[in-house]
Amino acid sequence: MASHSLDQSMDTLDRAVYVKLKEMIMNKSFKSGELLIQNQLSDQLGVSRTPLRKAMAELEMEGLLERMPKGWLVKEFSIEDMISVFEIRAALEGLACRLVAGKIGKADLAYLRAMFEQAKPSEQNMMHEYYEADVKFHNIIVQSTKDSLLIRTIKSCRIIQTSHQQGLYLHPNDTYQEHMDIIDALEEGDGHQAESLMRAHIQKAIVKLKSGNFEVYR
Repeated sequence: MASHSLDQSMDTLDRAVYVKLKEMIMNKSFKSGELLIQNQLSDQLGVSRTPLRKAMAELEMEGLLERMPKGWLVKEFSIEDMISVFEIRAALEGLACRLVAGKIGKADLAYLRAMFEQAKPSEQNMMHEYYEADVKFHNIIVQSTKDSLLIRTIKSCRIIQTSHQQGLYLHPNDTYQEHMDIIDALEEGDGHQAESLMRAHIQKAIVKLKSGNFEVYR
């Protein structure tokens, strides 16, 4: 019994270290290209090297870190990497829209509409709220599929998070109506239209990336 409790405590610690380290990477406490030294990081976080090593290995699998001879490198995403991310997003999130069209709950649809209405930016200082709404929008659609493989694939590849982490967004003025149109198609049960709209919505970012004509918003 004591052994079981100890195992649970260790699992909890491993998870806590993983979550903390991931948050620090996602909020840019560590810069892209920065080398993380395990001993130094262990002292900084006040944890032993074992849970830290497990967390770093997991984050390597997620594509956030890259193992180097002297430590772990915070992954720096190239334009080509980002294009691949958006291409995968377009395919998988388009599929998600087709699967949930006509099935997603009315309460969820109403929530999505209200969320964008409230977050629709009128001033620069509201941009952050809009982008938080954008992340929730995409995540809610994916989660609504209840397809464990699809959800796990998107989550493990960090597809949505990667694209948002890098600070590359289309301006809300260009995307607000697109979100509304996708919600309309989902409500009407038009899976093919919802899929097409979602693909086009995400592929706009690919066009901008390829042209080099994009802005980075924070």
